[in-house]
Amino acid sequence: MGTRKKVHAFVRVKPTDDFAHEMIRYGDDKRSIDIHLKKDIRRGVVNNQQTDWSFKLDGVLHDASQDLVYETVAKDVVSQALDGYNGNLIN
Repeated sequence: MGTRKKVHAFVRVKPTDDFAHEMIRYGDDKRSIDIHLKKDIRRGVVNNQQTDWSFKLDGVLHDASQDLVYETVAKDVVSQALDGYNGNLIN
């Protein structure tokens, strides 16, 4: 049997002029991200709508260039695919 590898999860937050600074917080470890949505007061005080999410990942790439994303996430997957191994990148 070969060595087993785990699935890696990265998040890239693309650069934008209109970034939602009040909604997204990054962990100091560059491996976690917290998202907070304000409650919609038009739906009432008790709307049972989830407003907070926290994710632990293998990496968070904030304002990362395309080159950095390729080097960090895709380079090994592409190389291994050329050697005949399965690989998948989801955008």
